Amino acid sequence: MIWFMLIASLISALMSFYVGWRVHLPTLTIRRLVWGYLFVVWLLSTLAMALRLFGIINDTTDMLAWFVYLNMGFFSLLFIAYMLIDIFHALTQKIKPSAERRQFMTSTVSLGVLGGVGMTTGIGFEQAVGGAIVKQVQVPLGNVPSPLQKLKIVQFTDLHIGPMIKKGYVETLVQQMNALDADIIVMTGDLVDGSVESLQHDVAPLENLKAKHGKYFITGNHEYYSGAEDWIEEVRRLGFTVLLNEHELIEVNGAKLLMAGVTDYRAHQYISSHQSSPKKAMQGAPDADVKILLAHQPKSIFEATEAGFDLQISGHTHGGQYYPWNFIAKMANPYIKGLHLHEDKTWIYVSPGTGYWGPPIRLGNEPEITVIKLT
Repeated sequence: MIWFMLIASLISALMSFYVGWRVHLPTLTIRRLVWGYLFVVWLLSTLAMALRLFGIINDTTDMLAWFVYLNMGFFSLLFIAYMLIDIFHALTQKIKPSAERRQFMTSTVSLGVLGGVGMTTGIGFEQAVGGAIVKQVQVPLGNVPSPLQKLKIVQFTDLHIGPMIKKGYVETLVQQMNALDADIIVMTGDLVDGSVESLQHDVAPLENLKAKHGKYFITGNHEYYSGAEDWIEEVRRLGFTVLLNEHELIEVNGAKLLMAGVTDYRAHQYISSHQSSPKKAMQGAPDADVKILLAHQPKSIFEATEAGFDLQISGHTHGGQYYPWNFIAKMANPYIKGLHLHEDKTWIYVSPGTGYWGPPIRLGNEPEITVIKLT
């Protein structure tokens, strides 16, 4: 985590320097003020990461997180905007306007970029914090017994309860999900960002979630940053069945559904006994009409297919959360959003998540509660 903090701090510094260098400002005084503000934001962002790393979490650090992450979102979008403009200029450098026209164009473009990025940040903020939508997804597995076709499997994932997502948001989600009259509820990892001690009050509403055939939980990578073993016990106390490379058989009017779950794809880097294994999750499994795997990261799909699962339900990617990070997410994951058929064998659904992480910005993918039906 220390290396992550150092790398993130360095990237933040480079982005801040580039934005400060590129933004066109009319006077030396304003330029100095902007440079000073950029330095303060960078300094506070590094401080915020260090405080969380050393477990110093309170209302003040939560307020600091809001300030830092909102600025980080705005400046990252500004960074990308200036990068695109500079690439465009490099491609069209043969066109040389007069000095007067160049000055006018620079001022106009700068104002346009600041206004456009500010508006985009506002839209992204509203999408991120405005509440989760309910999305219906039908998975065409083929030969599904009638009782299983009637099931409503409700997924929420990547909630990231922590410095910015609190009890009020969780209570609203619980009300939404209970209104769906779910048969099964699955939470596919990254529930929290923080310790049980600091967030127990905020996760408490999840105890009120209701599902006819149970609610299931698997670990995501952020559970391992936050004390996975403590969180596993807490989630069990809240009434979830935790699947650690395990399975359970759910019988509905004679039809059989195998619900399996694995630990996070990289869990073994933190707890050696938590090596993620879809094949282990299938060991000793009885015959079932449908076999579902809960796996936080889409990367588990390769072994899930080999193990013989019909459907994998995942999260982790946030759908990229906002441009241009969706392109980076695509490079790191086989699928980042939506329903896909892998190798003509196993379906995978990747949710864009029910919360957000880092900057409270989402563009092109709203927070989602997913209702999955087998057809």
